[in-house]
Amino acid sequence: MIKRRSLVLLIAADACWVTAAVRLTLGVDSWRRSLSAGGLDANGLVRLLSMVVVWLTALFVCGAYDRRYLALKGRNLSLTMFGCATAAAAFAGGCYLVPAWHMSRLAFVFLGLLAGLGLVLIRTLWLAIDWHVYCPEFLGVGDSVVLATVWAELARAMGAKKPLSVVSSNSTPDWHLPTGIRYCSKQTALDILQRHGRRVVALTDGTIPSPQAAHILSRASLTGCTVADIFTFYEMQTGRAPIFITPGGWVFRAHHRAPEWAPYLMKRLFDLVVTFALLPIAIPTVALAALVVKITSPGPAFFVQRRIGYGGREFFLLKLRTMQSDCSTQGSETWTRHDDPRVTPAGRILRATGIDELPQLWNVLRGNLSLVGPRPEQPEVAHGLGNFVLPYMQRHVVPSGVTGWAQIHRGGDVRFDDVLDKIRLDLYYVRNFSIWFDVVILLRTFQMLLAGAKPAPSALIAPRAETPPLQQVADSPG
Repeated sequence: MIKRRSLVLLIAADACWVTAAVRLTLGVDSWRRSLSAGGLDANGLVRLLSMVVVWLTALFVCGAYDRRYLALKGRNLSLTMFGCATAAAAFAGGCYLVPAWHMSRLAFVFLGLLAGLGLVLIRTLWLAIDWHVYCPEFLGVGDSVVLATVWAELARAMGAKKPLSVVSSNSTPDWHLPTGIRYCSKQTALDILQRHGRRVVALTDGTIPSPQAAHILSRASLTGCTVADIFTFYEMQTGRAPIFITPGGWVFRAHHRAPEWAPYLMKRLFDLVVTFALLPIAIPTVALAALVVKITSPGPAFFVQRRIGYGGREFFLLKLRTMQSDCSTQGSETWTRHDDPRVTPAGRILRATGIDELPQLWNVLRGNLSLVGPRPEQPEVAHGLGNFVLPYMQRHVVPSGVTGWAQIHRGGDVRFDDVLDKIRLDLYYVRNFSIWFDVVILLRTFQMLLAGAKPAPSALIAPRAETPPLQQVADSPG
């Protein structure tokens, strides 16, 4: 959890860097135009401070100081870059509206690069230093099975080296705890709170506490330490919705309701604007790619498949064909494997560059898809996963998308744990649905496509012997 004092230090560091960047840029611009940089008079000081305020306000509006996301390195840096882009746009408007702000184009680019790179570096160092300096003690209060299941993945995500001390509410805590978790008594928990004070993070299982647990949590609140349910803490630290399999069944938190109509309207307008902007590039690219597909392999250039999207409604998804046209006769596999022999040579290039997805802009124009959202699945796969993973159908309370939070974090599905992790990422997007989140995901998607990068395997995933193979889940009766 990000402490308030740590957040204040981050804002102060950002303010100092932006101030230095603006001052240096103004000085260099004045020198280039053979003007005297000199000292700061009253007007110069107002100009400097107003520019700094605009920059920090842009970061604040874009969510770069939202404590829910500061602990997520990827989203933290994405929001920072998005905030810098917003600040640059505000500066561009300010240069035309406020004559005193005028600077050359070269100076404008120099300021954007200097401030942006500096803020990204500050946040990277801040995340590393904050964790090593703060280095909290973790105390769990509640159902030991639930706490241990969530903590096993949470500890891997945070790189926690200290164990979770659990005060179990189970009548007989005889379940074997994994490595990194230990039982402790009520008195031991109180001693931990007294010894470490504010450095303790007390985590609950999210249920109504017993009298013993209530006493420990009350003492934790009085000492000023962080008290949170472990599901919320997991979501904030990993950028994933908490969904877990325990010996007693599935454990998850239900999504209460779909977003209001206003965000949907903004999302639809945003989709149309971006799609129309991409069409001049997409149409010739798709036409050339379709010709290549037609020449290099027998069969149609396009591939149409039924998918389940927003509200559980079926639609036909349009893609460029990347697999052999007769692959349906080569087996009943629903999932594409790494180095799948059914993928054509041209198809591998199209998949690597994302060109095979461009025809889906037609689905976006028709309203079947959004640019950003959970990926739509085939009906048989969606029904099979919906029967096995209980919260799966919550993905459909928002429009399905061409790209999404899961796609920029996870690669192909090799085993069931990969699919489960994508569902967690999709449901995190559902819970944090906003137009700003869509912009961040699109920027990350373009960045990955331009760099030719692929999502790295998740460090959170630990294969379990009891989970079923993907094909067995997909073939579950609907």
